[in-house]
Amino acid sequence: MVEARVSKEFVDETFQIIAKIHEAIIDESGGEKGIRDEGGLHHSIHKIYNYQIKNSNNPVSVGAFVYKEFARRHHFNDGNKRTAHIYAKIILFTMGFHFKIEYKEAVIFIIKVAEYESKITFNGIKNWISPHLIKISEEDLVKYIKKIILEVK
Repeated sequence: MVEARVSKEFVDETFQIIAKIHEAIIDESGGEKGIRDEGGLHHSIHKIYNYQIKNSNNPVSVGAFVYKEFARRHHFNDGNKRTAHIYAKIILFTMGFHFKIEYKEAVIFIIKVAEYESKITFNGIKNWISPHLIKISEEDLVKYIKKIILEVK
């Protein structure tokens, strides 16, 4: 069996997408734009996708891994927790799940995740994600994606 690998090109493309998402978050809600640690961001993206490949049947674990990587590592000048939240929601969506919690409801928990020497464990993050995760049918996923595409045109 050939093990799936994350390509440099994929990581680079994802880096650009996350940079744009982060910029939009800052434009919308304020803060200082910019990536503080480009190498670290590339590394985290690579780690997240490798983790996702190995844990493709465990979306709760993948979502927790995204929070752990993005909220704790501070790759951006500002907006790390907001970016972690949006990126976790995107990753979970690509896995066929809706993470049904708004940032304003999640912010206190995410701040605790991001604290220096946080007491929130990986299992604690998983336990927080789990009750808010809803499986999306393939039909609904297709409808939603088509709606987004039509709105963008």
